[in-house]
Amino acid sequence: MAETGFNPRTFLMRPTKPLIFLIASAAILGLTVSWLAIQYPGFIFYPAPAPINCPLEFDNDTTAVPPTHVGMDYNETLPLRLITYNIRYASKHPVANEKPWDVRCPRLVTQLKFITEGHDSPFICLQEALDSQVHDVQRGLGAGWGHIGRGRDKGETDGEFSPIFYRSSTWSLTRYETRWLSKTPDRPSKGWDAYYNRIVTMGEFAHRQTNTTVIVMSTHFDHMGAIAREHSADLLIKFAKEWSAASEAEVSAVLIGGDFNSAPDDDSYRRMTAPGSGMSDIADLVPDSRKYGNRLTYTSFGEPEYGSARIDFLFIKEPRTALVKSYGVLANQFEDGVLISDHRPVVADMEVLP
Repeated sequence: MAETGFNPRTFLMRPTKPLIFLIASAAILGLTVSWLAIQYPGFIFYPAPAPINCPLEFDNDTTAVPPTHVGMDYNETLPLRLITYNIRYASKHPVANEKPWDVRCPRLVTQLKFITEGHDSPFICLQEALDSQVHDVQRGLGAGWGHIGRGRDKGETDGEFSPIFYRSSTWSLTRYETRWLSKTPDRPSKGWDAYYNRIVTMGEFAHRQTNTTVIVMSTHFDHMGAIAREHSADLLIKFAKEWSAASEAEVSAVLIGGDFNSAPDDDSYRRMTAPGSGMSDIADLVPDSRKYGNRLTYTSFGEPEYGSARIDFLFIKEPRTALVKSYGVLANQFEDGVLISDHRPVVADMEVLP
């Protein structure tokens, strides 16, 4: 009788030539991809994540507010960063929530170094700096920096400074002067209804490589005298025109930074920006989509009698040969809770025609 039991060998798949070819091809492909991944780590690409719909609309037009000087070639420009910062004087009797200068100083210097890191041509306009504070900031910034300015009172080192710091390795100081915002601007004096002497520090700087010449002014208007602030605005405009006209070089830009103690609806600010004043608020030259940070520049130390306000400004003289690229109001307090100042730093980047 023939054997009829199950024989598993009769059910084995017998390989065919096409199947052998497919298996061999897959093996070769796998070995090839593995070798390429080892030899060239960037060879294997992972699928990009699904796009996230950002609700913001970005304005990439870099000429939204073009320069007012016509017939200029912007193929060769000099990048420049302008900063204004009221650093709060070193009070012997700090108010509530105000830390002493020895606590605020290292944080301020670190912030200034961070803001200017990677920028070859920055200018820092400070306000309320006492002589000792000026030297502290100078030491903190280092030997590559220089500064100009004097105290607003009788002696060179008396009272608050409105100094200008600059990279001395990049800029050569051509001339500088301090004038008082009063009827007698050539000597220490108080103007009109001002509570204190008020000054403007002015400097002319030539770029060491391109010889581009700019004038920078740092000022601090009075906090009490409204009439003094109005006249101070008139004087500032007058000084800017005089200094620009008196230069032996072709001035590429006249830039002003300061604490104006004036909100945009204040008469002194209106005088600064009135038609025919020859001045523009740099913030107005930048689309909102390229403005960074806060809007208000004064925060106080939390005193109930003082509110926040926008009183620190950057101005540029018209007709301008600079293309303003960005504008921002940065922070003055971080996680440690220390208020570096009762003001925030205001920063703008621009490209100036050499």
